[in-house]
Amino acid sequence: MAANKPDERAPRGPVRINPYTVPDDQHGWRGLGVPGHFKRKWYTVLHNEQVLVTALLLLPGEASIRHSHESGELSIRYTGELRPIVTWNAPGLLHGPPEPPPDLSEPFADVLAEEALRGDAGGDPQLAALARQIVQMQRQLQTLQERLVEHLQPEPVPTLIVDVLFPPFKTTIDDPRYPEKKTIVGQWFD
Repeated sequence: MAANKPDERAPRGPVRINPYTVPDDQHGWRGLGVPGHFKRKWYTVLHNEQVLVTALLLLPGEASIRHSHESGELSIRYTGELRPIVTWNAPGLLHGPPEPPPDLSEPFADVLAEEALRGDAGGDPQLAALARQIVQMQRQLQTLQERLVEHLQPEPVPTLIVDVLFPPFKTTIDDPRYPEKKTIVGQWFD
């Protein structure tokens, strides 16, 4: 009896499943149809009427696709050494890669650049000099921020993710990099 067929009888004892030995229709790749680096290897570890357990292998340089689950999702991640990170994503909560933070310096850069030009065109030269210095400092701060983020990135390592879903096993993919928003019931094949 296969432990991951939802319509079969419940086993009499514990079920131990090696995800690397599941049948061909219970593993594959996600993200192959999405441009960029969004590929994940998936394995259906257990699927019955009460639970859907998926193991995912996320390789360095690849990312997930933003999505949500109607019933919520219990997610256990192993990054690098065996240091699990357990996350509960409430029903309907979008998760996956976060949206990039907005660049707050852009609106001010335009105003400051206009002020600097006005100073060159006969306005207050001290105010224009100050505006030029602020614009230059904003650029330096942004460069410093980018370097700091790059420096603080952990060493790239594979990540093992074990996601646990509950009925009705409904996933909504809502990511701007995905061709269209769609809802899937059951295992996410793509």
